[in-house]
Amino acid sequence: MKRDYHLHKDFPVHITRWVPKSEMQPFHWHNALEVGYCLEGKGQFYFEEKRYAVQAGDVFVVSHMEKHRAQSDPVTPSTFYFVKFDASLIGGAENELLAPFIMKPKHFVNKIDGRLPTASHVGTLLHGIWDEMQRQEKGYKSMVRGALIQVCSLLFRHYAKELSADEWSRSLQAYNKLQPALSLIHERFHENLQLKDIAACLSLSSSRTYHLFKETMGEGFKEYLTKTRIQESKKRLSDPNISITEIYLSCGFQGHASFYRAFKQIVGMTPKAYSSYVITS
Repeated sequence: MKRDYHLHKDFPVHITRWVPKSEMQPFHWHNALEVGYCLEGKGQFYFEEKRYAVQAGDVFVVSHMEKHRAQSDPVTPSTFYFVKFDASLIGGAENELLAPFIMKPKHFVNKIDGRLPTASHVGTLLHGIWDEMQRQEKGYKSMVRGALIQVCSLLFRHYAKELSADEWSRSLQAYNKLQPALSLIHERFHENLQLKDIAACLSLSSSRTYHLFKETMGEGFKEYLTKTRIQESKKRLSDPNISITEIYLSCGFQGHASFYRAFKQIVGMTPKAYSSYVITS
């Protein structure tokens, strides 16, 4: 299993056709925002502690850095379109259409049932994005961007029914406020970052920064930083020419024990086992 990818800075969108394995896989996550559509088959989808049954037509919304994994039914395996994109593609982090992607993961319902009109409309749009990305005819970038804006608009309408306008506004404002800190973490994760560094970046007190991070991301600063470092180490573990020691030191871990402990807790297997798993998959 290796689904790492890099979004091109000039056109940050990527779509794949994915068939999950029937064996349980490790959790994975992405810096990008993500929407999936089940084309056929059955299975299970896991988001942290949440579990959803999968049927053809279902749509799944994955927020920034949210841990998830899918498992196909062994008899009727599921097939998905998954589109991953950067917020800049639809107008930047301040855009209200991003609200469904910044809800607290613990309380957010990631699945939109395939029997609902919203799911059907999103599926049609993802079909169009897939076709445009495959053909890449003149104007395809505008077509893809337009379709993606429509997808986000449909998701916004669907989830807006769950919260009041004030709650949407507060969530979006908090996420916008936190953006410089998230950028700092992704740029300097390999350094010895402390909460005070994040507070200085936001011009807030350490206490207010801690609560803003927890309220907005659903996890604390240290947890988010550790998950970012583990994500980077996973990418590097796919290269057999880099030693595990080099990897954890380059990702900001100070010692072997702390790296192995964090990796096992977050990914569900040791770095060595994950490296072997990725290379042979």
